[in-house]
Amino acid sequence: MNVKAYLKIKVIKDGKCIYYRRYRSKSFVGNYILSLNHDLADVNLTLVNTSGATFGTGLGNSSLNVRDAGNDDSFGIQIGAGTTAPAITDYRLTQLIPNGIGPGQMQYQGVNVFSPVINTSNNTGYFTVARAFTNNSGGSITVSEVGLVASYFGQHVLIIHDLLPTPITVPNGSTLSIAYEIQVAT
Repeated sequence: MNVKAYLKIKVIKDGKCIYYRRYRSKSFVGNYILSLNHDLADVNLTLVNTSGATFGTGLGNSSLNVRDAGNDDSFGIQIGAGTTAPAITDYRLTQLIPNGIGPGQMQYQGVNVFSPVINTSNNTGYFTVARAFTNNSGGSITVSEVGLVASYFGQHVLIIHDLLPTPITVPNGSTLSIAYEIQVAT
Protein backbone atom coordinates (compact mmCIF):
# COMPACT_ATOMS: atom_id res chain seq x y z
CA MET A 1 0.00 0.00 0.00
CA ASN A 2 1.16 3.50 -0.74
CA VAL A 3 0.12 6.38 1.58
CA LYS A 4 0.58 9.98 0.41
CA ALA A 5 -0.62 13.38 1.46
CA TYR A 6 -1.03 16.46 -0.71
CA LEU A 7 -1.25 20.02 0.55
CA LYS A 8 -3.50 22.39 -1.42
CA ILE A 9 -3.22 26.11 -0.69
CA LYS A 10 -5.40 28.93 -2.03
CA VAL A 11 -5.60 32.67 -1.22
CA ILE A 12 -8.83 34.54 -2.04
CA LYS A 13 -8.91 38.36 -2.08
CA ASP A 14 -12.07 40.28 -3.03
CA GLY A 15 -13.67 37.08 -4.32
CA LYS A 16 -10.77 36.27 -6.67
CA CYS A 17 -8.15 33.55 -6.35
CA ILE A 18 -4.77 35.32 -6.19
CA TYR A 19 -2.69 32.24 -5.30
CA TYR A 20 -3.06 28.47 -5.73
CA ARG A 21 -0.50 25.69 -5.30
CA ARG A 22 -0.57 21.93 -4.72
CA TYR A 23 2.41 20.30 -3.02
CA ARG A 24 3.21 16.75 -2.04
CA SER A 25 3.42 16.61 1.74
CA LYS A 26 6.66 14.95 2.77
CA SER A 27 6.42 15.14 6.51
CA PHE A 28 4.29 12.67 8.44
CA VAL A 29 6.00 12.81 11.84
CA GLY A 30 6.71 10.17 14.49
CA ASN A 31 3.51 10.81 16.47
CA TYR A 32 1.52 9.63 13.43
CA ILE A 33 3.15 6.23 13.18
CA LEU A 34 3.04 5.79 16.97
CA SER A 35 -0.69 6.58 17.16
CA LEU A 36 -1.41 4.28 14.22
CA ASN A 37 0.60 1.50 15.90
CA HIS A 38 -1.36 1.99 19.12
CA ASP A 39 -4.71 1.82 17.36
CA LEU A 40 -3.77 -1.32 15.40
CA ALA A 41 -1.98 -3.21 18.20
CA ASP A 42 -3.60 -1.77 21.36
CA VAL A 43 -0.22 -1.27 23.04
CA ASN A 44 0.77 1.41 25.53
CA LEU A 45 3.04 3.99 23.85
CA THR A 46 4.51 7.34 24.80
CA LEU A 47 3.84 10.35 22.56
CA VAL A 48 4.73 14.04 22.83
CA ASN A 49 1.93 16.62 22.82
CA THR A 50 2.17 20.10 21.27
CA SER A 51 3.29 21.54 24.62
CA GLY A 52 6.31 19.22 24.59
CA ALA A 53 5.05 17.01 27.43
CA THR A 54 5.08 13.23 27.08
CA PHE A 55 2.00 11.15 27.81
CA GLY A 56 1.17 7.46 27.73
CA THR A 57 -1.68 6.24 25.57
CA GLY A 58 -2.67 3.45 27.93
CA LEU A 59 -4.61 0.56 26.52
CA GLY A 60 -7.96 0.83 24.82
CA ASN A 61 -9.29 2.46 21.73
CA SER A 62 -9.03 6.09 20.81
CA SER A 63 -9.05 7.88 17.50
CA LEU A 64 -7.22 10.71 15.83
CA ASN A 65 -9.65 13.61 15.67
CA VAL A 66 -8.76 16.71 13.63
CA ARG A 67 -12.27 18.21 13.42
CA ASP A 68 -12.02 21.50 15.31
CA ALA A 69 -14.41 24.41 15.79
CA GLY A 70 -13.55 27.90 14.62
CA ASN A 71 -11.51 30.42 16.62
CA ASP A 72 -9.30 27.66 18.04
CA ASP A 73 -5.66 27.23 17.05
CA SER A 74 -4.95 24.29 19.39
CA PHE A 75 -5.58 21.51 16.84
CA GLY A 76 -6.79 20.76 13.34
CA ILE A 77 -4.86 22.41 10.52
CA GLN A 78 -2.42 24.99 11.88
CA ILE A 79 -0.31 27.62 10.10
CA GLY A 80 3.00 29.08 11.11
CA ALA A 81 5.85 31.41 10.24
CA GLY A 82 8.75 29.08 11.08
CA THR A 83 11.47 28.25 8.59
CA THR A 84 13.05 25.15 10.16
CA ALA A 85 12.89 21.99 8.05
CA PRO A 86 10.55 19.36 9.54
CA ALA A 87 12.02 16.42 11.46
CA ILE A 88 10.50 13.07 12.41
CA THR A 89 10.59 14.14 16.08
CA ASP A 90 8.59 17.38 15.59
CA TYR A 91 5.71 17.79 18.02
CA ARG A 92 4.58 21.34 17.14
CA LEU A 93 5.02 23.99 14.47
CA THR A 94 8.18 26.03 14.83
CA GLN A 95 6.32 29.37 15.06
CA LEU A 96 2.52 29.07 15.27
CA ILE A 97 0.49 31.95 13.87
CA PRO A 98 -2.17 32.34 16.60
CA ASN A 99 -5.90 32.75 16.20
CA GLY A 100 -7.10 36.34 16.43
CA ILE A 101 -7.42 39.69 14.66
CA GLY A 102 -4.38 41.45 16.09
CA PRO A 103 -1.03 42.00 14.36
CA GLY A 104 0.46 38.70 13.20
CA GLN A 105 -2.76 36.75 13.87
CA MET A 106 -5.25 34.98 11.59
CA GLN A 107 -8.83 33.98 12.36
CA TYR A 108 -9.06 30.17 12.34
CA GLN A 109 -12.32 28.84 10.85
CA GLY A 110 -13.69 25.35 11.57
CA VAL A 111 -12.03 22.20 10.22
CA ASN A 112 -13.97 20.08 7.73
CA VAL A 113 -13.22 16.40 7.23
CA PHE A 114 -14.82 15.17 4.02
CA SER A 115 -16.07 11.62 3.39
CA PRO A 116 -13.64 9.20 1.75
CA VAL A 117 -13.77 8.60 -1.98
CA ILE A 118 -12.94 5.05 -3.12
CA ASN A 119 -12.10 4.45 -6.78
CA THR A 120 -12.27 0.73 -7.62
CA SER A 121 -11.14 1.25 -11.24
CA ASN A 122 -7.62 2.26 -10.16
CA ASN A 123 -7.55 0.91 -6.56
CA THR A 124 -7.15 4.29 -4.89
CA GLY A 125 -8.92 6.21 -2.19
CA TYR A 126 -8.64 9.57 -0.49
CA PHE A 127 -10.25 11.97 1.91
CA THR A 128 -9.70 15.68 2.51
CA VAL A 129 -9.23 17.77 5.66
CA ALA A 130 -9.71 21.51 5.06
CA ARG A 131 -9.66 24.78 6.98
CA ALA A 132 -9.87 28.47 6.08
CA PHE A 133 -8.03 31.33 7.80
CA THR A 134 -9.10 34.97 7.49
CA ASN A 135 -6.58 37.79 7.74
CA ASN A 136 -8.16 40.74 9.56
CA SER A 137 -4.92 41.73 11.29
CA GLY A 138 -4.48 45.07 9.54
CA GLY A 139 -1.39 43.93 7.60
CA SER A 140 -0.04 41.14 5.42
CA ILE A 141 0.97 37.86 7.07
CA THR A 142 3.55 35.44 5.70
CA VAL A 143 2.83 31.72 6.11
CA SER A 144 5.77 29.36 5.67
CA GLU A 145 4.74 26.18 7.52
CA VAL A 146 1.58 24.10 7.85
CA GLY A 147 0.69 21.24 10.15
CA LEU A 148 -2.07 18.84 11.03
CA VAL A 149 -2.66 18.38 14.77
CA ALA A 150 -4.99 15.69 16.10
CA SER A 151 -6.75 15.37 19.42
CA TYR A 152 -5.70 11.95 20.72
CA PHE A 153 -6.40 10.63 24.22
CA GLY A 154 -7.32 14.17 25.27
CA GLN A 155 -3.94 15.53 24.10
CA HIS A 156 -3.03 17.47 20.96
CA VAL A 157 -0.41 15.74 18.80
CA LEU A 158 1.22 16.90 15.58
CA ILE A 159 0.94 14.22 12.89
CA ILE A 160 2.01 16.14 9.74
CA HIS A 161 4.40 19.11 9.51
CA ASP A 162 5.26 20.79 6.20
CA LEU A 163 7.62 23.62 5.34
CA LEU A 164 6.31 25.33 2.22
CA PRO A 165 8.74 25.51 -0.72
CA THR A 166 7.90 29.21 -1.02
CA PRO A 167 6.37 31.27 1.81
CA ILE A 168 2.91 32.72 1.05
CA THR A 169 2.02 36.33 1.76
CA VAL A 170 -1.63 36.63 2.78
CA PRO A 171 -2.89 40.22 2.30
CA ASN A 172 -5.10 41.86 4.91
CA GLY A 173 -8.78 41.18 4.20
CA SER A 174 -8.13 37.93 2.35
CA THR A 175 -8.79 34.28 3.13
CA LEU A 176 -6.22 31.49 3.09
CA SER A 177 -7.60 27.98 2.46
CA ILE A 178 -5.52 24.94 3.37
CA ALA A 179 -6.46 21.34 2.54
CA TYR A 180 -4.67 18.07 3.19
CA GLU A 181 -5.69 15.28 0.85
CA ILE A 182 -4.68 11.90 2.29
CA GLN A 183 -4.43 9.19 -0.38
CA VAL A 184 -3.93 5.43 -0.39
CA ALA A 185 -3.32 3.08 -3.30
CA THR A 186 -2.92 -0.66 -3.67
